[in-house]
Amino acid sequence: MGRLLVSLSAPAMAGMAALAVYQITDTVFVGQGVGTPGLAAMTVCIPIQMFLLAFAQVVGIGASSIISRSLGSGHPERAERAVGTALVLAGLLGGGFSAAALLAEGPLIRAFGATPSVAPFCRDYLTILLVFGPLFSVGVSNHNLIRAEGNTRAAMLSVTIGAVINMALDPLFIFGFGMGMRGAALATAAGWLFSFGFTLRYFQS
Repeated sequence: MGRLLVSLSAPAMAGMAALAVYQITDTVFVGQGVGTPGLAAMTVCIPIQMFLLAFAQVVGIGASSIISRSLGSGHPERAERAVGTALVLAGLLGGGFSAAALLAEGPLIRAFGATPSVAPFCRDYLTILLVFGPLFSVGVSNHNLIRAEGNTRAAMLSVTIGAVINMALDPLFIFGFGMGMRGAALATAAGWLFSFGFTLRYFQS
């Protein structure tokens, strides 16, 4: 029972840790480059990002269970079908939520507490993240699928690559290019893109 609980909780914790690394990195640089309104905007946007993470984890954790059991019982073709289904489903759920959130962005950020002075900073940050939201959902879901194969090193690399890219680009975009909240969002989106690319390349190989 203990091993089962660990196997189910580890992917969820890894996904939460990945999101936390991005948020902490953005918080440090946004606090220095944008100031209090930028930090307030990030606080408003965090629950919305958590929805994206939730969709990714629902697909990734469920599919990883199927993959592990299929590989263990000697049915790799079933595992391959599960991977394909998870890729499509994570993309559809992430894309559907992102599209809905973009359409209702104004009321959404107000519902989460954005004041008129903070709302423009929220839009600058959140719009870019929602555009790239499907990549984040698929990347996090893929992290769980890779771990289900037993390749924990590749799974952690998929998270680490994105975090390093984000840390490298945050100061460049925020301070070097003077992009403020948009720069922080673009750096985060770049990290998501590289993490997604790594997991996709892993499955292709």
